[in-house]
Amino acid sequence: MTELEQLLQQAETALSELMQQNAREQQFAKTSLQLFDKNIVAFEKYYPSIASTIKAFQPRKGFKILVTSTGDGNFIPVNSTVPIYSDNPIEQTRQQLQKNTAKGYYSLTQYGFSVADNDHRIHSRYMAELGKTIQRFEEKKADKLSELPEHFPTAMLFGVGLGYIVTELLSKHSFDYIYINEPDLEVFYASLFCTDWSEVIQAVDAEGGTLFFQIGLSVEEFFTALYMVAADVGAYSIIRSFCYQHYPSVEVNQQIAAFFNRYYELQAGFGFYNDAITGLAHCLKNYQSDTNFLVPVKPRKYIEMPVVIVGNGPSLDAASEALKDIQDNVIIFACGTALGSLAKLGIKADFHVLVERPKTTYDALLDSFDKSHYADLNLLAVDVIYPDVIDLYKWSGLGLKGPEAATVFTQLIVLEDYKQLLPSMAHPGPLVANTALSFAFNIGFREVYLFGVDNGYLDGKTHSANSIYASNENYKKVVDKGAKHPLKGNLTQDVMATNLLKLAHEHMERLLKTDKKITVYNVGEGAFIEGALPITEQDVFISKSQQVKEDVVEQAKQKFFKKFEFSVDDQRLAFDLFDDICDHLNDIASESFSSRKEASDILRRQARYVYAFRNTRYAHLFHMIKGSLLYYHCPMLTLLYQFDDENVSLECFAALLELWKRYVSAMKVDYRQSWNKKCDWGMDIVFANKNKTK
Repeated sequence: MTELEQLLQQAETALSELMQQNAREQQFAKTSLQLFDKNIVAFEKYYPSIASTIKAFQPRKGFKILVTSTGDGNFIPVNSTVPIYSDNPIEQTRQQLQKNTAKGYYSLTQYGFSVADNDHRIHSRYMAELGKTIQRFEEKKADKLSELPEHFPTAMLFGVGLGYIVTELLSKHSFDYIYINEPDLEVFYASLFCTDWSEVIQAVDAEGGTLFFQIGLSVEEFFTALYMVAADVGAYSIIRSFCYQHYPSVEVNQQIAAFFNRYYELQAGFGFYNDAITGLAHCLKNYQSDTNFLVPVKPRKYIEMPVVIVGNGPSLDAASEALKDIQDNVIIFACGTALGSLAKLGIKADFHVLVERPKTTYDALLDSFDKSHYADLNLLAVDVIYPDVIDLYKWSGLGLKGPEAATVFTQLIVLEDYKQLLPSMAHPGPLVANTALSFAFNIGFREVYLFGVDNGYLDGKTHSANSIYASNENYKKVVDKGAKHPLKGNLTQDVMATNLLKLAHEHMERLLKTDKKITVYNVGEGAFIEGALPITEQDVFISKSQQVKEDVVEQAKQKFFKKFEFSVDDQRLAFDLFDDICDHLNDIASESFSSRKEASDILRRQARYVYAFRNTRYAHLFHMIKGSLLYYHCPMLTLLYQFDDENVSLECFAALLELWKRYVSAMKVDYRQSWNKKCDWGMDIVFANKNKTK
């Protein structure tokens, strides 16, 4: 063949390939537009908010889906110079999937429950049994699960690209819950031309699964959405996840890091049966007392006199002079034991704020001062506070903590009897400083100053030098020293936070976003709080008020709090229905199972049955069971999919399921007996346990 003939042949080949590529592009253009329209219809039906986002989205100039030699779509993300896939996206996806399912990466919680011998609460007894049973199976040293089974509880997919990974994964595996996490909205927009999301949605729905889309979210938005799902659906929907990263990007990597670094938050705040039943008893007794309850006031008018919220953190020591200077021109909220620290400085609080429901709260008050000390003080607390606490104060105002069995129960009764809706407080926990800040926002102080609200430990110090935790040997022992989370410092020094302090910090930041008209000043060292203005103690300047602070205090008490009275009977408490719920849960648990899938379906059916009561007039029964259900279901589901040998997994599951049935039966009997009993968990028990561990 001559050189000219070779050139002509090359030209013909190139022309043929070009014509074939043109044909592929024309065919792709036709089918992809049809697919896009089909997907939009599906999202409008099942996920209308996502459909609205997609229809409002404007892709960048030059937006283009590349067509590969296989006729599939490919795409170059905005911050990249190369396409997501090779020239054969489907085959590349299959090979990647085969590799990553042969040796899967799974979220895993190591469960261990330490319960003191003198803790006789129902929940504690059954958690102790749970821990012993788990340990017994762990000691068998059975091989851990590696290859992804045909069915698994949850798929957590990070960076789904053009969606090929979803269709390929679901062609071989099924899940109860699937999370589609794609931080790049444009990439997901492109996937609508390449993947039949309509078919995916309908297939998951037909199997009774649940599909969550988290599209175009920042890291914080992503985790907040996960947190809300854990709260709304149940942590078991996340707790045992097959985790998969389809393609790398900075945003995808950040979401993965947030998921694992903050994974513990998804398992916090479950509550449990004894918490719920004592909360209900306390709340009902508190309504029978002379206390008042926080009510909404409209239109909202802000109080001009500033409020100072005083925590008992180490930074309080540097703020003593500033507090003395401004005390006559501000309203002072003392958080928990900070009341004692202020007293040592000669400063009297206008309101003492408390949050914990056990008898330990009452005991700590008596360990701090004689009863007479509280007789001239106002109290702000939550509805589930230990009832005897209220009798110590000259006036008390309670806010609805929620979501709690007590809160939803009394909300319904007040609505029926008074035709008034009592909302729950926003972010009132987990710690007392959260409660104080929530009260400040609810009442409407225009300026809030935080003193000693450190949300972390400073130079190894946990509390103010004037605190009872510094002077009392028993109280020193109960301080949680497990601070492992570094938090950015408010001024010059970073702090270390425990799990609870970090959670409290995050809840404060969420609360601050709810009302931008309120200015919050974070004074001194401690953790930086997004939304609050960091200032030093020397920069605190509050001019002499034209108002008399005693008048402001009385006006707030009269305007924002109201006394309610109502009656409670067996019908309202719904004893018979609670019996039926417990019986039905155990009926479900008594059904036979021979596979992981059948076993996990038992848990899913139980959970969905309990959660069906959440937004009904019997929501208090949901909250009575929910926390304990999560405490059992999460480890049961984890252990069910922890061992490679399915028989070992099923043997472990059967043992845990039997314990859970006994726990449910115990709750059924106890509800009628304990609905009006106060908590007996006092500081004597706490101190005894701490002394045993020394």
